[in-house]
Amino acid sequence: MQVIIKKNNRLVKLGEGRMYSKSQLKLNELDANIGMANGIQQAQMKAKQLMNRNAGVTSASADAGKLDNQNDTQGGEGVELRVPVNATGPQLAQAQRMVKDQGSDDAQITFTKPQTSATDNGLGESRIIEMRKNSIPFSKKELSSFLKSL
Repeated sequence: MQVIIKKNNRLVKLGEGRMYSKSQLKLNELDANIGMANGIQQAQMKAKQLMNRNAGVTSASADAGKLDNQNDTQGGEGVELRVPVNATGPQLAQAQRMVKDQGSDDAQITFTKPQTSATDNGLGESRIIEMRKNSIPFSKKELSSFLKSL
């Protein structure tokens, strides 16, 4: 489909593409911000609540400096620690040590949703469906003639 826009009372061609309305656009992967919390357990609880409320949220993260209930002046990007949202106490021990350590206030702790199946390999069914939507359809006759012309 040819995409044309009106600019300075003239029609300008943008090229080939698809037109989507705002209602058709959807964000598939979303990282939510937890914000302030009184420790790693409360941050885990907030992450679970965010993921249960919004189906599109796949992870929730916060800086380690904001999880110790102190207003730290330094922040920024540093080390990222990924923890499953349904982690047990021993699994949360390392994250708790990072929260208490003032030297690792810029570390980012991310709670992630568990994978639905072990055979997913990062290429889920929804991603395959999306790839099919974005692919160019060929009939068998068109594909045969194209391959013979090569």
